[in-house]
Amino acid sequence: MKKIFSFCLAFVLGLTAAHADEGMWLLKLMERQHLADSLRKAGLQMPANQLYDEASPSLRECIGQFGGGCTGEVVSPDGLILTNNHCGFGFVHAMSTMEHNYLQDGYFARNRSEELPVPNLTFTFVLRIVDVTQQVNEAARKAGVDEYTAQSQSFLAPLATELHKKSDLKKKKGIVARIVPFFAANEYYLFYEQQFSDVRLVANPPQNIAQFGFNQDNWMWPRHNADFAMFRIYADKDGQPAAYSDKNVPLKCKKFLPISLKGVENADYTMIMGFPGRTSRYLTASEVHLRTQSQNFPINLAGEAQLDFMKALMDRDSVANLKLADEYMSLGNMVKNYGGMNESVKKTGLMDIKRTEEKAFREFTARSGKPEYLNIIDRIDSLVAAVEDTLHDFFLLQYTVGQQGFYIKTDAFYEFLKAVESGKTKEIDAARTKLLKWYDLAAGNTDLDFDRQTMELLYPYWLKYNRLGMTPSFLKDAATAKAHYADLYENSLFRSRASVEAFLQNPSREVLEADPFTRHWNEYHQTLARYSGALKAYQTKRAELDKIYTRGLCEMYDWSKAPDANFTLRMTYGHVGGYSPRDAVEYGWQTVLDGMLEKENPRDPDYVMNEELRKFWLEGNFGRYALPNGKLPVCFLSNNDITGGNSGSPVMNARGELIGIAFDGNIESLSSDLRFNPALQRCINVDIRYVLFLLDMFGGSSYVLDEMDIRE
Repeated sequence: MKKIFSFCLAFVLGLTAAHADEGMWLLKLMERQHLADSLRKAGLQMPANQLYDEASPSLRECIGQFGGGCTGEVVSPDGLILTNNHCGFGFVHAMSTMEHNYLQDGYFARNRSEELPVPNLTFTFVLRIVDVTQQVNEAARKAGVDEYTAQSQSFLAPLATELHKKSDLKKKKGIVARIVPFFAANEYYLFYEQQFSDVRLVANPPQNIAQFGFNQDNWMWPRHNADFAMFRIYADKDGQPAAYSDKNVPLKCKKFLPISLKGVENADYTMIMGFPGRTSRYLTASEVHLRTQSQNFPINLAGEAQLDFMKALMDRDSVANLKLADEYMSLGNMVKNYGGMNESVKKTGLMDIKRTEEKAFREFTARSGKPEYLNIIDRIDSLVAAVEDTLHDFFLLQYTVGQQGFYIKTDAFYEFLKAVESGKTKEIDAARTKLLKWYDLAAGNTDLDFDRQTMELLYPYWLKYNRLGMTPSFLKDAATAKAHYADLYENSLFRSRASVEAFLQNPSREVLEADPFTRHWNEYHQTLARYSGALKAYQTKRAELDKIYTRGLCEMYDWSKAPDANFTLRMTYGHVGGYSPRDAVEYGWQTVLDGMLEKENPRDPDYVMNEELRKFWLEGNFGRYALPNGKLPVCFLSNNDITGGNSGSPVMNARGELIGIAFDGNIESLSSDLRFNPALQRCINVDIRYVLFLLDMFGGSSYVLDEMDIRE
């Protein structure tokens, strides 16, 4: 019996040499999880403690959170950072106009005086990680909160603030302290991070270079886009975080990544450090089914139609193209991710693999003698079965009915009415000013015609696919829905600033409550609330059960598996290599610029080649960045274990030198958030030589190369 169990466990773990690269490792746990030995065997050529150390120089100092959801790396002693173009996309989009279109035309500073301030952009370094499991559990016990509440930031944030005030970092500028659950809240760690808010744009390639192939090529291989952008961190004269000022200076960095021009070869060791966003690898089979069919499916269903609508509009209208570019990219990424995940779950047989793992867990449970593990899978299965239709309709309702972008909450109008009823002139004027500013902010970002067309496109999906029939009355049938949306967009007082101002001149509670949008808003939220109660009960119970099941799995695996990603600093290691996605298909590991010409299609805006770049190709003029055969390397593949949030992460060789920037995964591996698949998972990286070529020879930002450590 023991031999049979060992075989099952080995099958689940994938314990072969080819499978040894799984894991987004928290380097704080390196010693406990015996990671250093695995790294050396894989090919690491630098001391393991130089990867992460809080007291001595390490790669920790070179990697940071870029904005709210990506990674960036420091590549010079004067605060230069590299990340992905798509990570900076929204920020550069906000800076762009038709006259200065830094998004589509690109931008390359020629000296430091031309580096542009980027509003609302931050860069955050990890200073210290502390195990606070005991403190959190004690605080939760005293407060008498359930497992779900104990994991929430509403509970954890005040505790993090309290611990920060007691620490030696309490007077240091820019410190953000956050507590994060690990292993389904079986452990908690406090992250002390330092955030810089003066970040400036240095270089951003034109969109037809950085996003050649755009959403059509998203998650696809081969790739030929230079998905990178360069920024610089600025600080006050003492090197501390400070709001933007023309008196700020580039941040002095003691540790930064050197850059290798030697390139990569097949099977070379690679490692990536960054901030992967979210994985869910400790789920049961029923929870995987819930994720794919009750969350991914309803969003993907309507999202595909919305993308087609947006693409047609953008292709025929340059103004709309600029306005919608950021939303289109974000939506396309999500929809393709969700659809690809569902397809990958099916093709890789993930449900069967999960059931095999459950069988192994039941056998482990029988031997463990721990009663809390008995029937835990059955309890989770029952919980999932009771909620799957509710969850499906909850996501479908939000996506298809809850997307009006230009309207603001009616709460602001009721606040104004309350002020009017008080009769206090000062309060009335303040409420009116606040309301109009709020309205202008919302309305200024919305095209009414586009908003209406989007809503009329999406609501039929709710009518056709909702399962429980708990629907707003304005969607009881197609005719009612059509009349409702016509009334909403043609007659609501929210439809224009002029109609809002007219209402403010003669405010009336009766008029406000009879307005089509007020009725729409209230009934939509009343319907949403009917789902929310059941979902809150589900989330509360699931947090309790998942904590038990995850702890049991960790014990079964002797705590040798990495914790799920949760947007904290992690390291993954692997090797360069191609892959075979299906019968008779083999993908090479590297692309060159020639491939862009092969993909070029003048009839498709996504595949139109940049003419300046074409000139370099025609001349074969790539300088020191060319391969020995004279071709320019563009992208390469590695089997590093990555997910969303790793975008912009540095790809380093065995000596810790930068060889590329991670920017995507392949579509065949999209179920990897649920389980790592070593045969199919690949990380798509832009070659650092292509990045340097564009900075130096194409864009003319050669001054930045003078401050980098570039190794021939």
